[in-house]
Amino acid sequence: MNAAPAEHTLRDDLRLLVNSHYPLIAAETSEEDRLEEMLAAIAGEINVPLLIWSVTTGLCRRTTPGAIYGTEDPEKALGNIAAMHGDGIYLLKDFTRYLQQDKVLRRLRELAEQFRNARRSIVLSAPAVEIPPEIEAEIVHFHLSLPDVATLLPVVQAALADAAKEAPLKIDLDAAGVRQLACNLSGLTLEEARRTLRKCLLDHRRVDVITLAAVLQAKRASLPQDGLLEFVKTDATFADVAGLSALRQWLEKRRGALTPEGQKFGLEPPKGILITGVQGCGKSLCAKAVAGEWGLQLARFDAGALYDKYVGESEKRLRKTLELAEKLAPVVLWIDEIEKAFASSGGSEADAGLSQRLLGTFLTWLQDRPGGVFITATSNDISRLPPELLRKGRFDEIFFVDLPDAAARAELFRIHLQRRGRVAAEFDLAALAAASDGFSGAEIEQAVVAGLYTAFSKKVPLSTQVLAAEIAATRPLSVTRREDIEALRAWAHERAVPAN
Repeated sequence: MNAAPAEHTLRDDLRLLVNSHYPLIAAETSEEDRLEEMLAAIAGEINVPLLIWSVTTGLCRRTTPGAIYGTEDPEKALGNIAAMHGDGIYLLKDFTRYLQQDKVLRRLRELAEQFRNARRSIVLSAPAVEIPPEIEAEIVHFHLSLPDVATLLPVVQAALADAAKEAPLKIDLDAAGVRQLACNLSGLTLEEARRTLRKCLLDHRRVDVITLAAVLQAKRASLPQDGLLEFVKTDATFADVAGLSALRQWLEKRRGALTPEGQKFGLEPPKGILITGVQGCGKSLCAKAVAGEWGLQLARFDAGALYDKYVGESEKRLRKTLELAEKLAPVVLWIDEIEKAFASSGGSEADAGLSQRLLGTFLTWLQDRPGGVFITATSNDISRLPPELLRKGRFDEIFFVDLPDAAARAELFRIHLQRRGRVAAEFDLAALAAASDGFSGAEIEQAVVAGLYTAFSKKVPLSTQVLAAEIAATRPLSVTRREDIEALRAWAHERAVPAN
């Protein structure tokens, strides 16, 4: 699965910024070496010098050893840049922290004014770039995406070759398997990928399918946990899901796109689905079943916890969460009750436009997200979601989960009875299905749970009669909220695909 735009595309984008006479470019990245190599290639292509500054080395040409005397001071470094003539690219590492100094900020503003009509670009790089408002209008932001599979593949091949020189190394993977190894490292920086692979090779002195799984496990263990993203262990499969045949068939067809054979055939990895429907009808279970059936990690994104009381923190938390999801690839990203984070009503002045900014960030990511992140979003009230989120291209498909039919209700009784140690054949499942018309899956499960309590208190075996009595005593959601369910069905009739 591809994880990011191709390296040459990123270089083309950065070259375009330089050639367009952008005086200040902010590059937020921890991969200084990769950015430097990219800028060196661009400088060579357009025949301009590349100068590099850091507080420890001062300002120096990349191709010439030795720094300009006294330029470790950031203000003096900018003074020397101002005195230079001709085109050039200047990479200033971790420079944004010095922009709180009045003279440094003033000098940079003057340079931006001076460079507007020349091919002279100052690139400010740091893992986290904070730009003062005084120069925000002068700066263009460049996002150095994580390396894609094509970029990681030579790193993997070089690491395997180096490991084989140090000690005997048995490689039981063909070319497709080695590429899959690079896929499993996607979402990491080049250096993180090297370290992760080397650790796995030292632990397991051979390269085989065990190595593929070990790399994924090591990658996930090395990533920081965030309160918004929870790793969910699940052994659920579609054997635990009753009905929903259309949804299951859709997912089964796209499972092949995850394999090297499918990708070689030309199949594009699926991006994700949005599941809406009546509460308690198995939307969340479907998300777990996708991960279990496909053998992927399941990560739950708590959309309701996204909002932070500090200005700017919610947007930052969303970006970090989505970046972490990319690092986890291949992964099923389960966004539970997505309307809690991106409801259309949130765009009012009450939150100073925060909801709209969050939505914009999420929509951009949805459009450009890597193929290794399969989204399973659930919604109980899809009418609250903005139309921009529902248009084609955001999700592969929108599915509507209705109340289970008689066959699905019988299957639900069988599943829940067997899960609690009962022999389903000893119950009249058809009679129970008929009696529970209008019940959701959750309500059927609760009827079984309540029946167990009743049978235990009366010291009688759990039977069809006991369950039928519990069903008769229950007012299902289809009765208490009939109007809401009918409105949801009317919405889904023209806009969603039936999952049942």
